[in-house]
Formats: sequence, C-alpha cells, structure tokens
Amino acid sequence: MSVSSSAPEALTGLFGGRSVKILDRAIQERDGQFEADFSSYRLCSRFQRIFSASHQRGVGFEAFFRAIDRKGETVSSRQLFSKALSEEDLVQLDRMRLLLHVKNFAAAGIDDRWLFVNIHSKVMLGRQDPDLNFLKEVLDHTGVPPHQLVVALREHQGNYETVLSRTIEGLQKMGCLVLFDDFGGESANLDRLWRLQPDIVKLDRDFLENAFQDPRAKRMLYKLISLVHASGSLVLTEKIETEEESFVAMRLHADFLQGRFWGDLSDRPARRADHIQDEFDNNFQTIRKRCEDSFHCEDRRHNLEMANFTSEFMDCAWQVADGTPLEEAATKLVELERVERVYLLDNKGIQLGGNVFPDGREVYLDIRYKPMADTEGATWTRRTPFQDAMRKPGVVHLSQPYRSNISLNVCTTLSVTVKKDDEIYVLCCDLERKEDVILD
Repeated sequence: MSVSSSAPEALTGLFGGRSVKILDRAIQERDGQFEADFSSYRLCSRFQRIFSASHQRGVGFEAFFRAIDRKGETVSSRQLFSKALSEEDLVQLDRMRLLLHVKNFAAAGIDDRWLFVNIHSKVMLGRQDPDLNFLKEVLDHTGVPPHQLVVALREHQGNYETVLSRTIEGLQKMGCLVLFDDFGGESANLDRLWRLQPDIVKLDRDFLENAFQDPRAKRMLYKLISLVHASGSLVLTEKIETEEESFVAMRLHADFLQGRFWGDLSDRPARRADHIQDEFDNNFQTIRKRCEDSFHCEDRRHNLEMANFTSEFMDCAWQVADGTPLEEAATKLVELERVERVYLLDNKGIQLGGNVFPDGREVYLDIRYKPMADTEGATWTRRTPFQDAMRKPGVVHLSQPYRSNISLNVCTTLSVTVKKDDEIYVLCCDLERKEDVILD
C-alpha cells in the first residue's frame, strides 16, 4: 500500500461514545482481524516485531494505528489525530486505537510476548489525575493480562511531571510495564529519568544516526545506554534499517531491537512464522558472529597496546622501586609515541611530585586548562587506574578510555603497583588513545 499524499477529511461524531461497550459495537472482524469503520476510512492495527539482542528472539510487538481510505491508500495515525475537532473526538479515537490493538493481540493467542501500545499525550496529560479505568476495562474485556502490556508514554515540557508520575505509578501498580518513547528529544533529560523510573527507554533514532557520523557520538551513545541501565531501565533502539545499524546497537549493549531490518509491519502478531523465522535466525547468527569477532579484535588490540608499552613501563617501575628518581626512570618510556605523561601515586591515590612529560610535550597542553596543569598533590583515588592497581598488585592494567583533564585528548592509563622501602606506590602512564581502539 502507498501512503496517501492528501490529508483525511475532518473527523467529527466518531463512534457515539467512549466506553468499551459502545466502541466495541463499531468493530467488525474481517479475515481474522478486528477493524472499525469511520466515514470513508477503515481503521486497523499493524504490528512490528521487537527482538531481544541477548535472547536473539522476538519478545514483543509494537502496535501501530492506521486508516485505509477507499482507494486502499494508508493514512497515518498522526494525520487522523490532527483532524480530531474536539477533545471528545480525540478521546474516542485514542480509545478505539487501544481497543483495536488489544483485541487483535488477544485474538492471536500469544501468552509469552509483550504488546507495546501508545496513549495519546493530550489524553494522558489533559486532566489532573490519570484515568486508567478504561485501560483496565479493555484488558478485562479482552482477557489480556496487564503484565503483557507495555504502555509507551512521551515526556513533555511543562508542568506535567506530577501527572506523568501518577500515570506511571498507576500503570506499574496495575502490572503493566512503562516505556519512555523517543527519549532524547528537546524535553528528555536524565534527571527525570531516574525520578520517574520507566521500565524501558526507547532512544531517539538520531542517536544511532549520529553514532555513524562521529566516533565521539558513538562513545556518548555507549555512555548514555550505560546511564539508562544505571537508572534501572532497559534500552530499545528503533527504526533499525540495516545490518550495520543492528550490529552497532548490539555492540553498544542495547537490550531490544526494532525496525525494518527485523521485519516490516504485519496485519497481525504471530509467535512464529516459519517462512520468516529462518531469516531472523540468520540475521542474528550473522550479527552475533560480527560481535564475537569485534570482541576478539578489541581484545587483541588491547593486548597489542599492552605489549607496545609494557617493557618500558615495567623497566620504569623497577627503577622507581630501586630508588631512581621518577624523571630519570621514565626517560625511555616518555620517548615512546603516544605517551603523554608519567606520574606516581601513594597508596591513598595522592600524586607525589609533578608529571614527567616527553620533551617539548608541554607545549601541546591546552593553554585554557593551565590552572589544572599542576597535578602534584591531586587525588586520583576515584580513577580506575589506581583502583585496578590496588586490587591486583603487581599486575599491569590498561584502563578504559576517558577524557584527560590535563590535555585535550581522550586517553587510557597504564598502572601498576610499585613497592619501595616497604611502602606501596602506584605508577601511572597516560597514553593518547586511538579512535579505533574501542567500539568499532
């Protein structure tokens, strides 16, 4: 079907009421699917599969509201809702959408998948207290248990947080899951995320697109997904079109995948369809192999990185242990390409003395950060290089990349404990990071 270029005519009158019984009278079953007629349009549900990246199988279906005109062309739900002329029309249309979705899902007889549905923002936020009675009636009417329903809500600007919070609390008390839709727009923020505590967060498509344009954007997306996980929510990536996008989403630890690459919209949900299941299995097998290869490649890079510097780094450590001043002990180490600085910490993470830089490297430090250039006496207790070295004494560690506060660069740090005069110290060496070392 093609998408109609002309907007639908204005919607008025609608279905004669907003109760489940009244709306259900306007629904007919055609070829095993429930639909409703309004004016010259046939209202129906479409479903798209949602997959778990870890389980490598389908875990749910997102329902989409569509209207078909007399020519057989599709009209989007956004066009339909934009033509509702009153709040009453809007409420009836939104409730009809929900009822159609749940009835069609119930008819499929699926008991081990989720149904993802939307509630229109104006209906949700247009009153002081959220009214979830209709949702309860729909579930009772269709026999779908609350734990199979994932309700998608949008975060909005304005003084709506109290209503949004009550809505989320009410849905979760019912036994439903709550999803934040298109997280990452103008109004979305991490502060609200941990306060409102949705179960799942659907990331805006722009995040994935930007990750292909700039390695920094990829790192930021990786960190964002980690932050969402830290808040207690799972992550869904939407509108995945290609194998490459699926691969990146899985490498960045997204929990759920959705989009055309994983199946177009279908008339009805189905637990398994043999003629397409093999394609899904092959897709997962291909991407899983790429993820495994990428992990091993990254592991080899990590080992190579260690091998390139460990000899000079340990020679420096042994000299420090023998009482050689750090500046002299680090002479060969700072001659290596990508070494930014060498420094020594005590067993509490406090830096002893200044930094040892490669000859002339000081001129490459960002002059704007000059107030931070002197790190003698700084406390690095919170940094993983110090923590890793103290947890496993005598072992050379290489940290994950992080933004250096001494230079403009993202760096990684070699660290190892050094025993000198019966005291434990930690020797550290910052290395300029190569962009292709991680998450490519």
